[in-house]
Amino acid sequence: MPANTLGNDIRVTVEIGPDLITFRPTTKSKTHEIIFLQGGLTDPKAYAPLCRTIAENGFTCHLIKMNWRMPQWDYQKVSDLFDLKHGFYIIGGHSQGAKMAAQFVYENPGLMKGLFLIGTSHPRDYDLSSRTLPAVKLYAEFDGLAGVAEVMENKNKLPVHTNLQLIKGGNHSQFGYLGSLLTDETATIDLNEQQRQTSEALIKFFEDIEN
Repeated sequence: MPANTLGNDIRVTVEIGPDLITFRPTTKSKTHEIIFLQGGLTDPKAYAPLCRTIAENGFTCHLIKMNWRMPQWDYQKVSDLFDLKHGFYIIGGHSQGAKMAAQFVYENPGLMKGLFLIGTSHPRDYDLSSRTLPAVKLYAEFDGLAGVAEVMENKNKLPVHTNLQLIKGGNHSQFGYLGSLLTDETATIDLNEQQRQTSEALIKFFEDIEN
C-alpha cells in the first residue's frame, strides 16, 4: 500500500472510526458521497488507495469496515451510518462487497443515486433490470473469481443502461491491494495500471452523476 494512504495531507483528511474509514477532500466536496463496501475475507485497508484517489478528485468516500468472517449482513448498517433520505449517495464495492451493494439497492429502492460493481458476477440472486438507477460494472479479463463468462451470464439482471467496462489484462486481486488471491488468474497488467484504470472509470461515473 502506498505510503501515507491513511494520513492527512493538503488534499485529503482521513477519519478512522469503528465502522468506517472516511476520506474527505480538504476543499469543498462534491454533492454526492461514495459508500464503498470491501470484499469478503479482506482487510478494508486494501481498498484505501482507491478510496483516497476518489477523495483527491473531490468526492467524500466512506470505506465501510465489514466483519472479516461473516460479512453478509454488514451492508445493513449503511442505513444506520448515513441519513440516506436527505443526502446524495452512490454505493458500490468489490467482489462480495459489490454483491452486498446490489442487495442493498434491491432492498432499498430510491435511496441511492448510483451503483458501482467491481469484480463480481452479481447481481445474480436479485433482478435490478427494472431499475433506472445509473450503474457501472467493472470486470477484469483474467478474474479467476468472477470470470467474464459469469459476468455476461448475469448482465440481464443489471439496471437498465448499465455501463459494462472490461479491464483488459486485469485480475480480481488487483482491484485492491490484495496480493495474489487463491484461484485468481495472473494479470498481464501491473497493479498500478489496473488501479489507474479502475479509479478513472469510477471517477468518470461519479462525475456524470454529479453533473
